[in-house]
Amino acid sequence: MIGLSNIYSFFGLPDPNEGGAVVNETAISEIEQGASIETSEVEIMTGGKFHDLGEKKWQLWTHSKLGRSNRAIRYIQPDDLHRLPVHGISQRLVSGDMVVVDLRDLKHMTSQQDACRRELGGMSERLGAAVFALDSAETLLLVPGAGSIVDTASHHLGIDD
Repeated sequence: MIGLSNIYSFFGLPDPNEGGAVVNETAISEIEQGASIETSEVEIMTGGKFHDLGEKKWQLWTHSKLGRSNRAIRYIQPDDLHRLPVHGISQRLVSGDMVVVDLRDLKHMTSQQDACRRELGGMSERLGAAVFALDSAETLLLVPGAGSIVDTASHHLGIDD
């Protein structure tokens, strides 16, 4: 874990707890000459109003502009009998949700992991969807839903426009 005093250096900022900020000599000379920063830029940087986007009014504004989301990322683990709810997964995929299947709890049961992978693979073939492994052990699997795209060259997820 990064300590509070190191977080500033991590981002390349001066540590305010060390008694003074580190000032760049060339920045001081440019400011003294008035060549680098215009007055309007200084006012924007120092006198601008801060909007806390976590406030309720901004959340309401965002929901009014975007509307309710109709897609989600679903996280699924095998049930107590080590089975996957394939019918429910396929309904979610058809509606456009992305599904992440976590088989890590079955690490001591490789045959059951393989059975779940086969079941998920058969379902994905019927739907025409691909299954992507998110880890090297192939215990964390991603199945993109209808209208979702996965760029395998640059590893980007998104929605088809």
